[in-house]
Amino acid sequence: MAIIAGGGYSKQELYRLSVNMDQLASIDEAELQDGRARGMKVYRVRSQSGLQFDLHAGRTLDIGALSYKGRNISLLTRNGVCTPENIFPANGEFDRYFGGGMLLTCGLKNAGPNYTNEAGQFQPLHGRIGTLPPEQCWKWAGFKDDEYVLEAGALCRDTTIEGHNLSLTRSIRTTLSNARIDIHDTVENLDNLPTDYLLLYHFNFGFPFLSDSLRLRFPEARAAVEPRTEAAEQRLSDWATLTQPEAGIEENVYFHFPMPDEAGTVELSLENPALGIGVRLGYEAAHLPYLIQWKCMRSGEYALGIEPGNNLISGLPGERATGRGAKLAPFERHEMHLWLEFYDL
Repeated sequence: MAIIAGGGYSKQELYRLSVNMDQLASIDEAELQDGRARGMKVYRVRSQSGLQFDLHAGRTLDIGALSYKGRNISLLTRNGVCTPENIFPANGEFDRYFGGGMLLTCGLKNAGPNYTNEAGQFQPLHGRIGTLPPEQCWKWAGFKDDEYVLEAGALCRDTTIEGHNLSLTRSIRTTLSNARIDIHDTVENLDNLPTDYLLLYHFNFGFPFLSDSLRLRFPEARAAVEPRTEAAEQRLSDWATLTQPEAGIEENVYFHFPMPDEAGTVELSLENPALGIGVRLGYEAAHLPYLIQWKCMRSGEYALGIEPGNNLISGLPGERATGRGAKLAPFERHEMHLWLEFYDL
């Protein structure tokens, strides 16, 4: 049953009221034409739930700009959206092509500082998977029973000659009725040798959802919050406090260790009473045991990142040394499920 303005409708009833479902919800292909985004293929999704968002079909099918009931939720940095053609993943270049978006996927051979591996290959900050165009990409809209579904999918690969052959298969789904986005990912080792990988889901929140009115509600933890730097340690007691922007203030990163519930999931919420909007971020914790918080209250770079992952962003050599990250046997796969759910307060 599809729900619109509190009323329930079957497929047949909706077609009596709206002969073309694009009147109510759609997923449309477009191409951006300005600046460093020129040539980027996007899927633009809108629905009666109040959600509107872009999927970067030209780049990993990450989530770009996102609003709920006309209010912006996501972050857009000064760089803006960059196509793969405008990305050169070299030392220091991440700060020139990181555009934010609601979701940036980081991995699969790095998350954290860049490094050079044992074969002499450079691995950039936060890896390459989020900079690559999909090898396959598709979209679909239609009824499943009496609910109208909007869905997109992509296949991406992170590879090197005589090295790793990793694939990321992704589907992203929402519906006409519910202000919820479900992300289903599968990481698979397509090589005859075992390999390891890092994965980080970099969810990014920006103004006006991000403000000093925003409240963070994290679940019970299995260990205390850890600061990444001395500066973060000095502000440790304020990790959950969001402020107005301040000129020159240092960004802080905190490591969280949430306790999964009986179903093996973690859910946290971000609520802005001034806007009357809340966002629930949830995920299955089996392959995502860590949660990173990036808090940048600096004027001109005002941002909040909430980042489930399998690592603590020390780079692959550092993660290997501490036993973090994940390993895949030949042709083994790991499946991840994450979701964003938007609601009124």
